[in-house]
This record gives sequence, C-alpha cells and structure tokens, in this order.
Amino acid sequence: MRKSTIIGAVLVGGIALAGCTPAEYDSDQPPAPGTPPADAPKMAGQASTGEHGASGPAAQLLSNRQQVLALAELGATKATSPQAKSVAAELQQSATEQVSELQQQAGGAAHAESADAALSALSGTAFDAQWKQQVLSLVNEAATLASSAQNDAALKELATELTTEQQEITAKLNAIA
Repeated sequence: MRKSTIIGAVLVGGIALAGCTPAEYDSDQPPAPGTPPADAPKMAGQASTGEHGASGPAAQLLSNRQQVLALAELGATKATSPQAKSVAAELQQSATEQVSELQQQAGGAAHAESADAALSALSGTAFDAQWKQQVLSLVNEAATLASSAQNDAALKELATELTTEQQEITAKLNAIA
C-alpha cells in the first residue's frame, strides 16, 4: 500500500471517530439509539438524586424503596404463589410508608419507578422466581444502605427497621418454593 493511502485512511477514521465523542455543550441533535435520557429512572444499585441534587443515604434509600414498591405492586398482581403475593402485599405497605418518610428526609420529589420490563413480560413460576431474586437483591441492598445510615440520627430508626425487615423478608422469600 502506498503511504498516502494509509495516511488518508487514518485521517478519515480520525474524523469519523471525532464525531462520536461526547460534546461539552448541549446539542440540538437527538441522542444515539440506546442512549438513556438524562431523566431516566435508575437501575437497581444506582443512587437516585432528589429534586435538589441530594445524594446522601436518605436519597439512596428513597430510590431503593421506590424500586421495592414498584416490584411489590407488580408482585401483588402477577405472582402465582400465594406466599409471593403475601410478601408483595407486606412489602407494598411497608415501602409506601418508608417512601413517604424518606421523601421528607431526602427533600426529593416522588417519582414513580416502573418495574423491569423483562420481568413484567414473564408469567407463572418464571415470574415468581425472577421477582423473588430482584426483591432479594433490593432488600439486601437496603440493609447495606441502612448500615451506612446508622450514623445519621434522622435515619437511625428507619435503618434499624430496614435491617429487621431484611431478615424477615429474606426468610419468607427463601421459604417460597
């Protein structure tokens, strides 16, 4: 190959790649396919920030509890196991109360979390098994977040409640066949 052909190919490739880097300013161009919008709900394990940019333990617990509430609502309607429905109803009640309390603590506005679309598409025992895994993951995450919130006087009581709830819910979920 000629040297000029190689140099030309490298320059064309560099110019093409330069268009792929994120801009430092807002663009009027739509985002690339598959890029989540800036206001997209967070996935499990990611902290959500409140209306004023709060990102402390209260905001993280709020995001977790909103995700649990969404899963509890879905489980109450789609679960086939009576035990799963019972756990879902219990979680729905406790998470609703906890979300209200945490919204005051975190100073964040309520935003509805939606359950995982892949989970929503499942049914029967497949739904129950996947739902159980996701709830266990969020409940364990809440216990971890609660342990880090023990030093926050305003959250200490709720943190203790979440730790106790984690143990009870885990035992009930593990009893589901």
